[in-house]
Amino acid sequence: MANTIKIMSWNANELLNHQQELQAILDINKLDACLISETNFTKQPFIKFTGYKVHRATHPGNAARGGSAIIVKENIYHNEEVKIEEEDIQAMALNIKTKKYDIVVARLYSPQKHNIKAERYVELFKNMGNRFIIGGDFNAKHTHWGSRLITAKGRELLKAISEHICEAISTGKPTYWPTDTDKIPDLIDFYIIKNISNNYIQIEDNLELSSDYSPIILTLSESIIQKPCDPVLVNKKTNWEGFRMTIDERIQLSVPIQTEEQLDFEVGKFINDIQQAAWENTLEIKRRLKSNYYPNEILELISEKRKAKKKMAPD
Repeated sequence: MANTIKIMSWNANELLNHQQELQAILDINKLDACLISETNFTKQPFIKFTGYKVHRATHPGNAARGGSAIIVKENIYHNEEVKIEEEDIQAMALNIKTKKYDIVVARLYSPQKHNIKAERYVELFKNMGNRFIIGGDFNAKHTHWGSRLITAKGRELLKAISEHICEAISTGKPTYWPTDTDKIPDLIDFYIIKNISNNYIQIEDNLELSSDYSPIILTLSESIIQKPCDPVLVNKKTNWEGFRMTIDERIQLSVPIQTEEQLDFEVGKFINDIQQAAWENTLEIKRRLKSNYYPNEILELISEKRKAKKKMAPD
């Protein structure tokens, strides 16, 4: 039972074709668990990974399509919690024991053609227990977790997430890279978590596997993860009048553009001018640690301590 658990979520689009490279990724990245969808497995066991156990949920009717699996380290104490093998959802969930608590880790795959309602998702969340991480190719798009657009399935999933007091977390970057040039990359793979503070979670993308889909890696720590602040170009102390004057001085509107190379150069120069103008007219704000950075359990202890002090204080 380590201080951190490292989990990768990925749509394999037929896992058997990626067995050797996935074994390398498991070893190189020291993954504790790998959540896979579209395994295209049947019920007959035929795939193994050294040092890991494979738990799977197949498509009903033993069809070699869809499906979900969790590949977990042999030395991690775990047991199967939920298995769903239905047309609209194939999901596998394991209960994993850490030093701090037990947590359910699940993988879900839902084919695009099924229009699932919020009630179905809520029922699924309830089966996962009080604390869980679900990595999934839900085929449900919503700008809330970083997709380009909103689909009916995405609206229903967000409704269920809000109703069950969960949280959707993602890298905000595409996870699907279609080979068809007429299609646009999009984010369809993300995590849904419940009763886990973001202070203990770090999520990052990974581009090491050869597939139309890129995996995302979630690290769950038992101590607070210090995260760098997102870089910003301007803030509330930006001198916008100075910014305007700097831009006016830098931009030359009389430059002739006759070739594609000239256009690329001028676009790059324009972007650089905006950056320089912003940096020159923006004072740095020293960030202070906000109280809501601390996990809820610490805030509750502080509150109890203050109440105790008030009771002990003389009138």
